[in-house]
Amino acid sequence: MDTSRRDFLKTVGSAAALATLVPRLSGCRSVQPRPAAGRPPNILFLMTDQHNFRTMGHKGDPNALTPALDQLASSGVVFTRAYCQNPVCAPSRMSIMTGRYSHSHGTMSNYHQTPRTFPSFPQVLRQYGYRTACFGHLHISGRDDLDWDVVNPKRDWPKWEPPPDYKPMGGFGGGNPLGGPAPFGEEYFRAWRTKEETIRFMNENSGVPWLIQCSFYKPHPPFQPPKKYWDMIDRSRLVIPRYPPDDLADVNPRLEQQMRARRLWDLGDDQILDAMQGYYGNLAFCDALFGEVVRALDDLGLTQNTLIVHTADHGEMLGNHHLWTKFNFFEESVHVPLLMSLPGAIPEGHASDALVELVDLFPSFMDFAGIDAPASVQGRSLRQLALGETNRHRDFVRSEFAGGMLMHLDGRYKFIDNGKDILPELYDLKSDPLEMTNIAGSPEHRESVEKHIAYLRDWAGQDAITAPYNQAYYNMLEQQKTGGGGRRR
Repeated sequence: MDTSRRDFLKTVGSAAALATLVPRLSGCRSVQPRPAAGRPPNILFLMTDQHNFRTMGHKGDPNALTPALDQLASSGVVFTRAYCQNPVCAPSRMSIMTGRYSHSHGTMSNYHQTPRTFPSFPQVLRQYGYRTACFGHLHISGRDDLDWDVVNPKRDWPKWEPPPDYKPMGGFGGGNPLGGPAPFGEEYFRAWRTKEETIRFMNENSGVPWLIQCSFYKPHPPFQPPKKYWDMIDRSRLVIPRYPPDDLADVNPRLEQQMRARRLWDLGDDQILDAMQGYYGNLAFCDALFGEVVRALDDLGLTQNTLIVHTADHGEMLGNHHLWTKFNFFEESVHVPLLMSLPGAIPEGHASDALVELVDLFPSFMDFAGIDAPASVQGRSLRQLALGETNRHRDFVRSEFAGGMLMHLDGRYKFIDNGKDILPELYDLKSDPLEMTNIAGSPEHRESVEKHIAYLRDWAGQDAITAPYNQAYYNMLEQQKTGGGGRRR
């Protein structure tokens, strides 16, 4: 470990005691005990779900009421070109947890069980003396005993009893409204309970190093915030994305088919505005809760020794290209927000435009804690980028989706393999930042497209594994679709 790291990385107990207490993790490199010097930084990992990377106040979006996240951005570093490894919940979250790409941990869809094979970042930190807790939307099941000391404890929270005529908010069509105010107060939302649990845990564990994942299900649909936050959004300022009717004519036909199947095609302006107002209201609600968490951290005097990270598992199309939700490689779906703050270590108010991936979070957490990442991790630490010691990280980023769909982005050119017998896609983000024109079929790019697709398929097949299918979860979603009113992820 270099001297600068030793100045702010702390330890738990003596090095000798630590060496005897820490069991070997499967797949770990040889790990040297840290020098005895106190305690390592706490890690507060804030997550939103289905968060369009452009919808932040510090990104210049006037409809995004995000003062808490904007303040965190100004106190640290914003990674302006961060990408998820899969534009759907469970696979992306498993890539974050294990630092591995989707095909190499096997969770390619929400219907696959999450494996116990590979160590996760909370598992490693837990082995090194951290107290680990996850509150809110985890979306990774079957390995809680490995990863967390505490996960969503059961308490007697307030319960709201819907009236007989209550119609749950939709978000996926089917005749329900796409957005609207909730008929119940903040305290009935899971996000509110998540905030309360996070603050409780910080108070109860302020004397030990901890990792908390504080993860909200919002702004993911249903786009139904508390009325207070719905009313905060000035509907007259919302701008409906306008695209030509044939905008998707040269892309994967699955995208339009999916929207039609979910009754999200050819929406009226009022429906779109309802969804947008609900989305921004959800986001404002999340930000207010994050603000409470960060203020509690300040009140406990822990801010100076806490690494705060915020990101999202994937984006939200929000009507762009006539699309909603995610499941594709357009920027709105696969490009995600990412910021880090650690007073005294990460310089304030700077941005990095280096290409980064969410698999890079696992080794970053290890690096800030002074621990070697396991050999199973495929990501690269962002610590040097965050500290301003370098401005280069990756030459390209990759993402993938079930069915063999793959993406490669070198910063300018985005190559998309849609699988056999479907036209590939290529976008020049320098000349075409809105990804309006697929140039994969142009003669000057044909050879490059073929080369990149061959490379992507080879990469995805090198260490591919298949996780078991989660039939119980699939059955639950099918029941929600037919029964109406349940959440779909």
